[in-house]
Amino acid sequence: MMRRLTEALVIIASSALLVACPGTSSVPGKNLLTLINDKRAAAGCAEVVGNDQLRVAAERHAVDIRDHPGHFGAPGTPPLNDIHTGTDGSNPGARIAAAGYSPISLWGEIVYTASGAPYNTEQATIDWWMNSPPHRANIQNCGFKNAGVGLLYPGGVQWIAVVDFATPARATGTMEGRGDSGGVAR
Repeated sequence: MMRRLTEALVIIASSALLVACPGTSSVPGKNLLTLINDKRAAAGCAEVVGNDQLRVAAERHAVDIRDHPGHFGAPGTPPLNDIHTGTDGSNPGARIAAAGYSPISLWGEIVYTASGAPYNTEQATIDWWMNSPPHRANIQNCGFKNAGVGLLYPGGVQWIAVVDFATPARATGTMEGRGDSGGVAR
């Protein structure tokens, strides 16, 4: 009995490794991070390395967006309020620091929501971001070293993608800058 339980736990743990990589918690999130790094490479930037603290910050904001459509608007519709300001008044830099990624020298955030097909895919998300100058600027900002992907797809139809980018500060560094941009599939 104990051996079967151990074997089952090993299989579950092995399966979990196939699902995600650092900075993501799902296969679509991993695919989105890969597409972001492909676009960065095409622009001459180094890959951003997935970071679980940034993933936590991004996931928390994606949940906030999902849980408060009266504040943000329904996925796939224009935001009712600044999509980067949480319902608690937080900005991406504060959420990133609260998730344990600090000190921060540079941060940015991109957001995309969709209400359904054909816009609720990784490719539709990256295409939308790359066709939006502020989103593209964050993806192609060679100063970013890490990224975390928060991706929700409630009911398998809606799509809420948040990517938080950041670069750690040196021990004596201060916050040098930020960038944020949000997007909605129409």
